[in-house]
Parts: sequence; structure tokens; C-alpha cells
Amino acid sequence: MDAIDYTDDYLLTRFLSFVNVRSSTRDSLLSLPLSKCEVFTRDSARATPVKGKADIEDDQETVLDITAPHVPYDDTGRRTYEKICQKLDVVPSSKILRKLAESPSIDIRHYGLGPKGTMAVSVALVINSTVTTLNISGNNIDKTGILYIQRMMEENITITDLDVSDNHLKTFGAKAIGMMLQDNKGIRRLSIAGNEFTDLDATFLTKEIEIHPTLDYLDISRNGFGDIAAPFFEKMISENNNMTELNISWNQFRVPGAKCLARGLKDNMKLKLVNASWNGIDDEGALAFSDCLSNNAVLTELDISCSRIGDKGYAQVMRAFKKNEDLEVLRIGKNNIKEETVKLSIDLLKEITTLKLVLLDLSDVMLGASVVKELESLEEVHPNLEVVHGYTDSYGKRKMAGFADLGEEALWIIKEFIEEKDLTVAKLFAEFDEDGSNSVDYDEFRQGIKVRVNEFRQGIKQAKIPLSSSQVDALINFIDMDGDGDIDFSELVLKMKEITKKRKEEDEQRAAEARKRR
Repeated sequence: MDAIDYTDDYLLTRFLSFVNVRSSTRDSLLSLPLSKCEVFTRDSARATPVKGKADIEDDQETVLDITAPHVPYDDTGRRTYEKICQKLDVVPSSKILRKLAESPSIDIRHYGLGPKGTMAVSVALVINSTVTTLNISGNNIDKTGILYIQRMMEENITITDLDVSDNHLKTFGAKAIGMMLQDNKGIRRLSIAGNEFTDLDATFLTKEIEIHPTLDYLDISRNGFGDIAAPFFEKMISENNNMTELNISWNQFRVPGAKCLARGLKDNMKLKLVNASWNGIDDEGALAFSDCLSNNAVLTELDISCSRIGDKGYAQVMRAFKKNEDLEVLRIGKNNIKEETVKLSIDLLKEITTLKLVLLDLSDVMLGASVVKELESLEEVHPNLEVVHGYTDSYGKRKMAGFADLGEEALWIIKEFIEEKDLTVAKLFAEFDEDGSNSVDYDEFRQGIKVRVNEFRQGIKQAKIPLSSSQVDALINFIDMDGDGDIDFSELVLKMKEITKKRKEEDEQRAAEARKRR
């Protein structure tokens, strides 16, 4: 008999034949014999086929030809990948070849794969039995490419973490992903963010996600889901019994949609981390989330920042802590919240003795000195609670105060602290300088601030500098002008004078402009 080595050629033919089959006839075609429908599996790909000769009689059979060299089976898929690339006129990637052979993770985001490159990787991954994580986000794989991924995931039993974000998949991609989830029951993490899905695409995804037995993490952020799709997501969230983390941020949910999401969370018994930020939740939606928090005993982290929430909505959410004893992180910054409302919420939190909250993120909410003092007294009651406030990222620099970055703002906080406690820069620096060298290394500088915070929280020290860990890092980078890894006293003094002068000049400029307007 003539043996045919079609591990690559035949596999490619079968792969192409499958993805061209219309989904409406797929099930019937899969039931046909192999001769009528070219469907491949991992086992069939590894088999050694024989070209049949129907007219050959038994007595005409020859002895087995053992002169042909034996080619060992390549279970990494490298050889297959190279040959498929050659046939598709695609340049093979050395990175992909290396990852196929050596790594459980293939990260080729923004790699310019396109549909053909996606197909080559997909065929190789049907054979590969070691890769568990695949990230092909931002590759413009198109609807053809997602079909290849879908078919590969139906056959692959090792990949549990898949990221196909930012590939403009649209409705066709939503259908393909839904079919993939229907057939693949082993995937645990799925990212499909930024694929231009709309309300009409929700039906193709939510049902399969709802009943999926192993899906633990889902990222569907940066799409166009809104209030029309919200009831489908409500049912998906309330009925799903496996997912623990959901990112649904940067969509178009408004008040009706927010209410649906909150109702779903209220009934859910598994989700621990939910990111619903950058949606139009508004105060009414915040009220629904407040009701959810009052009744949910599972959720540990909620992000509803930058969601058009005002004082009323913020106050309602904070009241939920009277009943909620499980939420550890609440991100509600970048909303229109006044410092007076924050002060009232601080008074409320002081009264709650069973509070589990360790982080209250009020980013971009500006607080005056009096409210900051209230935060200090709050830490006496809840020493493990960190409250982040003020501008904390580059888009929201405090231009009115002239802060160039987070480090500059952190140094200004230290200046205010020194003035408030009637200290001097030299005295503060001496407390940081444990060895008396008049210089403090990075670890010593960080430890100095952290020790003061911890000791204040325990009532041992009488002073505290209200800086977060990110502010401390930025402060170190801002002060260390010569880059020698030490924080010199002279550097600290010079920077302090610099920002003081800058602040004074801007205050004078604003006053002059105000006089002109009058």
C-alpha cells in the first residue's frame, strides 16, 4: 500500500471544508461518514490514512513497505504551523513557533495576524496539547478568523484562557463565540471586549454564558450593550452559578439597564468582582445598586466609578454598608460627589462596627483640609480602611493648582501636613533618616511613611501623612532629581520651595484674572 503523510495537507483541507459549512447544516454534516463530510478531530489528525484501492484482490496485496522513513508525530503543532503558513503564503512567526514548543501561554496581541495568520495558529493548536492561554486581541482577525478560532476551540481541550478582544467581530463574531461556548465546556476565562457588539448581539452570548459550567471570568467591556440588552444580562447574571468576575464597563447602560444589572447581582450567589464603571448609572441606578449591596452577601469588589452618580446616589450606596458586611472594595470615584456628602458618609462609616471595607476609591473627588481630618479620625475606628481621593491619573491633573503629576501633588500634601502639625522639613526628614546619614534610600523612605501611618492607626504615633502607595511611589520619582537612588534633604527642600512658588504664582494669576472680570 502507498502511505500518505497528510498530517498538514489533509488537516488543512478538512479545516477549510468545515469552516465553509453553513452553521444551519453543521450538525447533519457531522453525522455523515468521513467520505461525505470532511470533519477532523485530534485523533483522526494523528492517524495514518491509507489510500483505498477498491479493485485490489486479497492475493494481490504486497508485503508492507518498511523502507519509508518514519516521521515522529509532532504534538506541539510547530511543523503543522510552518507548512500551513507556507501553503497560505504567510510568513511564519518565530515567536509563535517558540511558544508552541516551550510555553503554556501564547500572547500575540496586536501581532497583525489577520484571518490567514489566525488560521495557521488555529490548525496548529488543534494538535498542540500544552498551550492553556491564548491572547490574540487586536489582530483584525475578521469573521473568517473567528470561525477558525471557534472550530479550534471545539477540538482543543487544553486552552482555558482565551482573549479575542478588539477584533471588530460584530454580530457574526457574537454568533461564533456563542457556538464555541456551546461546544467547549472547559474554558474558564474569556475576554471579548471592544468587538463592537450591540444590543442585538446579546442573545447570542448571554444564554450560553448563563449555562456554561466552568466559565469563571468574563470581560465584555468596551462594547455597545445598552438598556435593550439589559434584561438578557440580568437573567445571565442572576442564573449563572460559576462566574466570579465580570467586567461590563464602558458600555451604554443607563438607568433602566443599571436597574437590570443590579437586580441580577442581587440574586447572584457567586460573583465576587464586578466592574460596571463608565456607564450612565445615574442616581436612580445607584439606588438600585444600593439595594443590591444591602442584600448581596457574596460580592467583595464593586466598581461604579465615572457613572454620572451624584450626591444622592453616593449617599444611598454608602447607606448600604449598614447591612452589607462583605464588600471589601468600592470604587465610586470620578463622579460628581461633593465633599460635604463625603463628610456625612464618613460619619456613617464611623458608626458601623462590622465594616469589612478596606478600600474606598474616591478618585477625582477633591476634599478640603477639614474633611481630610475627618478621614484621619475614621482611621482610628477602621485602621484597615484606605480612602483614595483627589486626582490620581494623568487625564485629571489638577490644573487649577498647577500639579504636574501625582508626585507633585503628594509633596504638596506633605507640605500641608508639616504646616498642620507645626513641624519642619528637617524634623520630618530626621524621623525618616534612621541611620543619620542625611540621606534616605528608597526602602527607608517608603518604610518611614508607612510606619508613621501604621503607628498612627494603632494609636502609637501622633502623626500621619495621608498618602496612598501609588502616591508614595510617584513622590519618590518626583523628588529624586539626581537619580542616585537616595532622597537627599536638599532635594526635598528644593522641590518643596519649587511647588510653593509655583502655587503662589498661580494663585496670584487667578486673583488678577478675577479682578479683571469684575
